[in-house]
Amino acid sequence: MKSYQTIGYVLLATTAITAITSTRVYHGLRPQGTIVPSINYYEVGGSTRQTGMESVVYSISCRASSASVARNLSRLVMDVFGGTSGTGMYGIENGFELTKTSLVTDGGLIPEPEDGIYNSPIDIRIVYPVSTVS
Repeated sequence: MKSYQTIGYVLLATTAITAITSTRVYHGLRPQGTIVPSINYYEVGGSTRQTGMESVVYSISCRASSASVARNLSRLVMDVFGGTSGTGMYGIENGFELTKTSLVTDGGLIPEPEDGIYNSPIDIRIVYPVSTVS
């Protein structure tokens, strides 16, 4: 499993998130005309490797037709990956070993007037053993 597949798996396995988005979780750019609420995510920059560990930052965009739903959705994602007090998640997720996840940036709220929706982006960092990637 690749790291981006793990991100998608975790998002789709979190009931509080899918209660809002259903299955509208996309890797890469948001497909044009996507119904909201939805999430799209992608890798930011490249990964870094050191002493057998890989560190990757993903940007996760939480979109909805109302500002409050977009922010609520991003807070749920922050809770999953950032944990409380920056503890983040760790362990095995669908066969992928996560050593650490953490919140890097909370992008606040961005109106997208061309679509009449709101985007509440966050960036997360995941760290995992290089040997984990299949």
